[in-house]
Amino acid sequence: LCARVLPPPGTVKAWHQRSTGREILKAAGVEKRIRWCGSKISRGADGVGVHARPDRAYGRLSGVCVCGQSLACPVCAPRIAGFRSAEVTECFKRATAAGYEARLVTFTIPHAAGSSLGVEIDTFATAWRSFVSGRKALVRGPESLGNQVGRECTWGAANGWHYHHHQLRYDRPGTFCEHGARADWLTALDSVGRKRKGAEEHAFDAGVGGSEAGAAYVAKLATSVEAQSRAIGLEVAAGANKGRNLASLLQAAGAGDKHAAAVWLGGVKAITERKVSSVRWSRGFRAAVGLAVEKSDAEVAAEEVLKTDEFLGALNPTQWRGVLAHRAEFALCCAAQQGVDSVNSFLAGLDLGALNDEDPCGLWRVENQTDTLGPLGPMPAPVLSPVAVAQLTREMYSEN
Repeated sequence: LCARVLPPPGTVKAWHQRSTGREILKAAGVEKRIRWCGSKISRGADGVGVHARPDRAYGRLSGVCVCGQSLACPVCAPRIAGFRSAEVTECFKRATAAGYEARLVTFTIPHAAGSSLGVEIDTFATAWRSFVSGRKALVRGPESLGNQVGRECTWGAANGWHYHHHQLRYDRPGTFCEHGARADWLTALDSVGRKRKGAEEHAFDAGVGGSEAGAAYVAKLATSVEAQSRAIGLEVAAGANKGRNLASLLQAAGAGDKHAAAVWLGGVKAITERKVSSVRWSRGFRAAVGLAVEKSDAEVAAEEVLKTDEFLGALNPTQWRGVLAHRAEFALCCAAQQGVDSVNSFLAGLDLGALNDEDPCGLWRVENQTDTLGPLGPMPAPVLSPVAVAQLTREMYSEN
């Protein structure tokens, strides 16, 4: 019925990491959207749809929210990275064909252990505004077609959080002044008190982009599990020397490293509170190279719906809670590829009934109940097993 193709190891790892991250966020009482990614039933949906995808390695689920966080989410980030990389690569082809020169410029800021990621992002943002406002003529002048800016953050035990920007810019050959840009960036660092020893050597780097792979680097995400496997540029290859990223911190947290869990939690809170995303295009640049209006990160992160998808059935909210409790969302997607019988066997193995079962907890929902335990809305108290519900239902009817 469906293609028997094994899913990529990075995808399996990413879904497991997302479950780990949800538990860390829940324990800390964090109410950000990333906490509900892949678990909360969408508004207006009665349950979770299960679909087979004959031309994919695993099935898909419908009616479940995604966070669309392009730097911190182990599942959304790889999807967004792949999409943005393809856009940047296509832009590279069109801009260079029009005679513009591609250049990758990296901007960093001196940092030290003890500073939170939030402080580093805010300080960098202040310096960046100063830098950009002082170079408007160059950034938007006739010699510059436009640019994309990618954001990245890593953490190291020695120097703490490291937040930096990668700018891929397109200028007429010979018009970009590297020395002037370096001087302006150092001036911007000085304005926020970060022009420290070594800044002149390490805070700014520029090089001509000579390949499409180099162009796509700006859309590479530090947290993207699958994107990390691509050797795009020297900096990616030397990633072990840069420190740990959010994905590796979460992996360590899942293995029981409590310090890594705390660092990851602090990083995610800083990124989500400031709504930091992976890639930004300069104004008018997409239109200049003939690309369509930009999709939001949430749109890109949503599961792709294809005409070949086959709807197998739906899970009720109680069944979905059971799947989440076993961290079995991805296993369910793999079972979906083998058809309805495979999914029903999977559910039976978890004592969760079968597809299209009615919600047993629905019998115990009280009108106007305001208790909101869990990510799926009102729940009865206590939550009873299907067997217990059936027994109490028989007793209720026998009494009447």
